[in-house]
Amino acid sequence: MTGAPFVALLALLHSQSSYIEEVPNEEQESSAPASSSGGIGFRALLEVGPLSFPSGTPGGEQDLFAYAYPSLGVDGGEDFAFMLGAPLRFRILDNAPEQKDEDYGAWLRRQDWDERSDYGQVVRLLRIGDESGRFGLRIQPFLEESLGRGYLVNRYDNQLSPDYHPAGGTLSFAVGPARVELLASDVLAARIFSGEFLLDLGRVVSGSENHFDRYLLRASVAHDFGEAGGVTPEATVASVGGEVAMYKGERLRSWVLVAGGARLNAGAQDVGGLLGVAFEGDFKGTQLSVTLQGRRQGGGFRFGFFGAGYELARFSAVGLSEEPQADQRVPKDFSGYIEMSVARGGGTDSTEVVASGAVEYSAFGRADGDFSLSFSSPGDKTRGIVRAVVMGLGDRPRYSFAVEGRQRVLPALYIWASGATVHFPQPDGSLVRGVSAGAGVGVDFARR
Repeated sequence: MTGAPFVALLALLHSQSSYIEEVPNEEQESSAPASSSGGIGFRALLEVGPLSFPSGTPGGEQDLFAYAYPSLGVDGGEDFAFMLGAPLRFRILDNAPEQKDEDYGAWLRRQDWDERSDYGQVVRLLRIGDESGRFGLRIQPFLEESLGRGYLVNRYDNQLSPDYHPAGGTLSFAVGPARVELLASDVLAARIFSGEFLLDLGRVVSGSENHFDRYLLRASVAHDFGEAGGVTPEATVASVGGEVAMYKGERLRSWVLVAGGARLNAGAQDVGGLLGVAFEGDFKGTQLSVTLQGRRQGGGFRFGFFGAGYELARFSAVGLSEEPQADQRVPKDFSGYIEMSVARGGGTDSTEVVASGAVEYSAFGRADGDFSLSFSSPGDKTRGIVRAVVMGLGDRPRYSFAVEGRQRVLPALYIWASGATVHFPQPDGSLVRGVSAGAGVGVDFARR
């Protein structure tokens, strides 16, 4: 949303796969997995165009940038993919306050490359192994990243702050009935580190496949050091949960969920619990996932603590100039949570639509939500996405919106346009709101 246009678009359009496909609208023969053709795919693209972007300071005006995004990648099939890219913003028109003299060479926007974490954005994708198998490693920008059932890290976006551009990483491996997943929100700095241990009790006590993946135990912990993308208070949360499969068929699966969680920081050692159900199914080509939970939480702890809006909430939990989420204390009360995703279509014959959303409403009158809707026309001629994140509705709300779209006009040429709200963290912890908009053209190349 605040980095290269269409990074978020392509991540969500391909959310059913294990990696981001950054090459738009390839011809059918070049978009097949490398494993099916037995070869290695090479991919390249370049996007350019004008971009209106705020100065990011209180009372600041809009500046005009020349935007360029070159990218080059290798696709080795199901077990390997690698893509490099560099989102570049060159300041052309510098309205008050003047910032051009601070830029690199008086052209390249300094805030995009002024800390170590920003250099992580060069790695658009590194994928080794299979995350659903025995070993998987993935490094890329996070857009809707969850750890396990999302009790601690849920739909997290590390690209929400416009001056902070880290690459996140996940590492997963399985040994017998146990599985471990590790997550870092920033692979180059001390930010959020989280891990989950999953144990399949059915595999421990029985050798029958009828008991596999039916009785699961989860234990996870997450800690934010708060030392990159701005300095904010530390936060540590942990959870333990279990789930039992009520039904496991070819087209429908359902579970009962039970979990507890706690905030572990001194002065904020609050606890919570939840009871819920989850459903996943495939109905005539429509993939559907629904989770319903009743929660008891409050004080300094909430489930999904590191959520979609956290990269702004770590400065101001709600609104634009309130206390950071790590210091916020909310009433201890009940809440209801629903998360749903629907995916249908795709390929050369039908339009692909992916809708995803999550809402939590607390009994003391606050609601938080995160929604996305994306589509891709047959043959990927047209693509688009809308994304909205709402924090603190009913309290001091903060809204983040983004829309992106592209249209192919020639086999190797497309046009793009994007617009978004952006929030810039300030040294005093407040947020400055602005709007960005851009449009341009792109060329791409793919060969296998």
